Amino acid sequence: MPLQGVIFDMGGTLVHYTPPGQTWEEVERRGALSVYNYLLEQKHTLPAQTEAIDLAWNYARSLWSSLDQYDVKDLKLDLQLRLLAQQWGISEISPEVSEALALAYMAELQAEVIPLEGVAETLQALDDRGLKLGLVSNTMWPGAHHLQDLERYNLTGYFDHLLFSADEESWKPNPDVFERSLKALGLQPGEAAFVGDSLYFDMYGAKQVGMKTIWIEQVQPWLPEGLDATPDATIKRLPDLIPIIDAWREA
Repeated sequence: MPLQGVIFDMGGTLVHYTPPGQTWEEVERRGALSVYNYLLEQKHTLPAQTEAIDLAWNYARSLWSSLDQYDVKDLKLDLQLRLLAQQWGISEISPEVSEALALAYMAELQAEVIPLEGVAETLQALDDRGLKLGLVSNTMWPGAHHLQDLERYNLTGYFDHLLFSADEESWKPNPDVFERSLKALGLQPGEAAFVGDSLYFDMYGAKQVGMKTIWIEQVQPWLPEGLDATPDATIKRLPDLIPIIDAWREA
């Protein structure tokens, strides 16, 4: 089938949520500190700051390393921050405070979001070729907040459909989330390529439904043992995507 569409991951593929020169741990600790400070302002009794932020980092690391053990309905930021607050000794948090914690956490991370090199130019080149463009993002955030990040850099308008896992309650590499995106774009799996930075969530997931895959190479990739996530193509920079797509369209 001729290639008619390209679907992208978001974080690490189109925009950085871990700014260059920083680690994921540093980012998570900043977000947790913002939550901690909000609760202090609300006069809650909390562990010492160092202990609390260490607990938060260990909680985040454990959560992301065992996502497949969770009900997807629980993979939402407000709920997870409420559970973190319980680790800090706060047993009851109202929905209003839970939402405020999520806003405090997201605002801290969003302040650092920047696009990857060549994002707008790459999306424009694909749009000029008449390709349908989609986005599938694994996230605990409400999609509306990720739209803010895309809109800040005028990227939203390139996409025909955007899907955020917290809204859909379906996570990569579950084939269902890829199938929903393909259906929304009116594409068959063989007509679309998926671009992402994760061998497991992106490459393995998209391969399960029969899509072509393009991996943005990472220094320390992670993949559970025994899974085949070999991408159809590997790139280092987003603009390197264009000649690959052109070759596949002509094949």
